[in-house]
Amino acid sequence: MRNLYGLMALIMGWGGMYGITHEQGAIGLLLMVAMGISIYKGQLPQSVVRKLDVSQLAAAQADTALADWEKAREDYNRVEAARTKIRDSQLSRQLGLMQQEAARLLNYVEKHPERIAAAGRFIHYYQDRAASLCEQYRELEETKLETDQVQQVKARLKETLVSFDEAYNAEFTKIINSQLLDMDAELTVMQQSLEAEGISNGSKETVNVELNANSEPVSTGIGRKKRPRSGALTKVGGQEIAVGREKITTPDNVRNSVLLQKMIMSGLAITLGSFGAHKFFQGKTKWGIAYVVFFWTLIPALVSVVEGIRYLFMPVDDFYEQYYR
Repeated sequence: MRNLYGLMALIMGWGGMYGITHEQGAIGLLLMVAMGISIYKGQLPQSVVRKLDVSQLAAAQADTALADWEKAREDYNRVEAARTKIRDSQLSRQLGLMQQEAARLLNYVEKHPERIAAAGRFIHYYQDRAASLCEQYRELEETKLETDQVQQVKARLKETLVSFDEAYNAEFTKIINSQLLDMDAELTVMQQSLEAEGISNGSKETVNVELNANSEPVSTGIGRKKRPRSGALTKVGGQEIAVGREKITTPDNVRNSVLLQKMIMSGLAITLGSFGAHKFFQGKTKWGIAYVVFFWTLIPALVSVVEGIRYLFMPVDDFYEQYYR
C-alpha cells in the first residue's frame, strides 16, 4: 500500500504542478492537496497480510500454528519498528542482520507450516525477548539521560542483542536438521523397498551421513568462543566494535517492492523535492517542513535533485537497508 500511495502522490503532484503553471490554479491546488494526503497515508505504518496455509494440518495443530505464526509476525514487526527508530547506528545495523536471519526463518515456516512447532523456541523465547529488549533500549534513548546507570543498562542491552542473529541462525539450523532427519528416514525406507524389488544402485558409491537432531550447527553456536561474523558487533578489550561490514541483502519477497519504492522516492525528490515530498514520504516530517519553509531559496530544489539522483542509482541492497519502510 505504501508504494501505491507513493505512485498516487507522484502522479497527483505532477498534475498539480502542471495545473498551477498552466492557469488552472484551483485544480492544481486540489491535486497538490490530494498529493499531500497520499504522502501522509503512505508514511503511516502499513500492515502486511501474510496468511499461513494450515489446510493440511489437524484442527488442534492448525490453531496452534496460526497463533504461533501471528506472534512471530507481531514480534518481527516490533523489532523492525524499534530498529528504524534506534539512533545507535551500530546497534541498528546489528538488528538489521538479526532481522535478516528472522526473515529467512519465517519465510521457511511459511512454506512449511508443519515445521512451525519446531520453531517454538525461536518464537516464544528468542524473538519475544529480542522485541522487548529493542523496545527497552529505544525507551532509554528517548529519555536522553546520560547517567552512569542508564549507560550501563544500555550497554548490557546492546551486549545481549549482539548474539541474537547467531541464536536465530542456530535455531534455524536445528529446524532444518529435523527436516533432514525425516528426509533421511524416508530415503532409507525407499532404498529398502527398491532393494526388496531387486533394484540396486549398481556400482555407484553411496555416502552415509549421520544426522543428529540435537547436534550443534558447524558454523555457528551460542555460548561458545567463535570467530565473530563480519558486520556483527563484538567485545574487544571491554569495548564493543564492529567486525568488518556484512552486506544486508534484500529479501527476495520484497525486492520488487524495494525497486518500486526506490523509483518513487527518486521521482518525488527530483520533481517535487522543493516541497519536501520525498522527506514527508519517508516519515521525516521535520525535514519536510524545513524544505517547505526554505523552498523559495532554491536550495531545497538543488539538494533534492541530488538526493533523487542518488536514490535512482543507489544499489537495491543499500536502499533497502537505509530507506525502505
